[in-house]
Amino acid sequence: MKSRILILLLLLLALLPAQEFVGGPDFLTDYEVDVLRDNQDIKQRLLVYRKFAALRLELVDQLMASPEDGRAARVHDTLDEYTRIIESIDDVIDDALIRNKKMDGALEGVLQEEQKFIARLEALAAEPQEDTWRYKFILEDAIGTTRDSSDLLSEDLGVRKSTVVMQELKAKQRREESMSPERQKESRESRQRDEDASTRHQQKRPTLLSPEEKLKQR
Repeated sequence: MKSRILILLLLLLALLPAQEFVGGPDFLTDYEVDVLRDNQDIKQRLLVYRKFAALRLELVDQLMASPEDGRAARVHDTLDEYTRIIESIDDVIDDALIRNKKMDGALEGVLQEEQKFIARLEALAAEPQEDTWRYKFILEDAIGTTRDSSDLLSEDLGVRKSTVVMQELKAKQRREESMSPERQKESRESRQRDEDASTRHQQKRPTLLSPEEKLKQR
């Protein structure tokens, strides 16, 4: 049993060789960040996150098969990483909706995978161990987060986009309210410049007409 744990850990290290975590929450390794950086396409990023999440659950399964001391702490940390990855999937989707990025076919795959994740997590919760109390709450959080993500994926995208846009506007308003009067003025002026630039871009549409043809149209 110990050899199986060792093999999986070696596999994890092979896939994620840099075990220094990048700034902020320590749920992605340097290697994982590099992989994401190389996959800017929305579909690819979602696929990569799904693989990261599946790898965490595979590690949890292997850890649960071993009664070694300290197992519960590793299960707890791995489930925490898994939960943050699921939250990152939601962030990617929300950002894509705000920026009107196409996700044709990608969300169906995410939904199917998350439903499998829920089944695996619920199976883990249904078989409590002596040390379950050490990771009980993070396990419940992982189940709840995955269920919420799955529910959002089943929601109408138009409704979800409206909600996300409204939340973004409210967040910007809160940030502006916390600024000094000078910074508020700068923020408003910057937003106005962006809106003016967007309007000019929409008005200045490309055309194949020559200057003479444009004059005739007038």
